[in-house]
Amino acid sequence: MSSSSDTFFTSVGCIDGRVQKPIADFGWKKFGAKYPDTITEAGLVGLFSKDHPDKYLIDSLANKIKISLEKHKSKNIVVSGHEDCAGNPVSEEIHKKDIRKTSDLMSLIFPKVSVFPVYIKKINGEWIVEEL
Repeated sequence: MSSSSDTFFTSVGCIDGRVQKPIADFGWKKFGAKYPDTITEAGLVGLFSKDHPDKYLIDSLANKIKISLEKHKSKNIVVSGHEDCAGNPVSEEIHKKDIRKTSDLMSLIFPKVSVFPVYIKKINGEWIVEEL
């Protein structure tokens, strides 16, 4: 259980380590949250944007998010995708669509929590988080 001085947000996205720090920095700037509870799967938004996403995967993700919300008192969920994704190798346009669809699903599952869809891309050698 976290102490009252700890602040968390929930990061839901790809396993790619290149985007973890930019997401953590985004959470700090956007919410003042010190720690991201990071829930990952290779190409996560691609898996959830399918017409019939795997029920086990949805249940597993929902359970992990529930722990973050209840035990760490996270108030926000960031759903991310990124360019050059090995697990969801699609165009930027389709990837952003997948992110929005996954964010909508998270909003349905957790209607009392703010969900923020973001896309991360490399600009001039630096990973940048773009709110969608």
